[in-house]
Amino acid sequence: MMNLKVTIQQDDHTYQLGSFVEEKTIKRGDTFIRLLRRLQIDDPELIKFLSLKKVARELKLRAGDSIRAYINPQGTVNKILLIGQSGKVMSVIKNDSGFEIKPVLLENRLLFGSGTIQSSLYRALDENGIADELGSEIAEILASEIDFNRDIRSGARFSIVYSANFFDNNYISSGKIQALKFINDGREYKAFLFEDDATKQSGYYKENGENIKNAFLRSPLKFSRVTSGFSKRRLHPVLRKWRAHKGIDYGAPIGTPIMAVSKGAVRYIGTKGAYGRFIELRHKNGVSTRYAHLSKYAKKLKKGSKVEQGQIIGYVGKSGMATGPHLHYEFLMNGRQVDPSKAVTPPGPPITPERQEEFKLKTAATKSMLLRLDAFPTE
Repeated sequence: MMNLKVTIQQDDHTYQLGSFVEEKTIKRGDTFIRLLRRLQIDDPELIKFLSLKKVARELKLRAGDSIRAYINPQGTVNKILLIGQSGKVMSVIKNDSGFEIKPVLLENRLLFGSGTIQSSLYRALDENGIADELGSEIAEILASEIDFNRDIRSGARFSIVYSANFFDNNYISSGKIQALKFINDGREYKAFLFEDDATKQSGYYKENGENIKNAFLRSPLKFSRVTSGFSKRRLHPVLRKWRAHKGIDYGAPIGTPIMAVSKGAVRYIGTKGAYGRFIELRHKNGVSTRYAHLSKYAKKLKKGSKVEQGQIIGYVGKSGMATGPHLHYEFLMNGRQVDPSKAVTPPGPPITPERQEEFKLKTAATKSMLLRLDAFPTE
């Protein structure tokens, strides 16, 4: 009864309400003709409609968005949805005279579920019928508490309450996580979304109103693997000499986004010897962070640029003295490298006393849902 698995997700071959549902991700350079070919749709009337200039002006194809087609058993299309990453959805619907374009009004619902991690968070979400794109959001919410690259243990459990968008009772996309419980290595973490009506700002907070995020994230990458830790003595993989390794190496594919671990400013950006393409950020209280061996920098980033916590500043590469693609990350206090995993950093701002009552009222329902999940856990 409690397992709200979304069974009407975007499988490539789902039979639903008299229609076959096909969905594809839009790639850079795609046209409607190419997309229809990938969807295996040969509907002359639809092709003619989508080739009109006025349609091209109204329906913009953006890489990363999705196109979903509802096809009747005769092979003709009843409707097409263009699903934007921003949450905007447009439809092309068959009518008596051909096709017409209509904006879609989505219905927002709360869903919830839980699971146990055996191999990976994404697999656990998928096995429990939960949209796997929420894995990245879970890692981001708990980024100050857990390094998902090195801290997660087999058997870790999660429970989440999240919003989802529906159209005609069909699942379209996931929204924000409203509440989260995560148990890892015997420690329990809870986070609740709170949107301040006065400031229109939102964030995640513990049950007592403390900010779940510290001033610094535990890792500059959401998901990767630690290939070399902070050490006073390590055999250098290129020089084959024993020397100190005053940072952490994260192995990840070329192009993996790198986040600023805290709010700050760019002190240095450019090529720097063995570091290759390199960024150094200056933060408060004498702290600075370094990011090395990048493949490229974020657009418009330059010396003096202000950055926010979690902002993408560059991408993993293997420039400089590197045997393979990885990020070399350093954490410095007053100019001296320290082990990032042992650095104690202050928490972010809490819920103010005058907002505490509003926080309790707004999170009461999602707290109740998490309690119900504890009583009837899903697997």
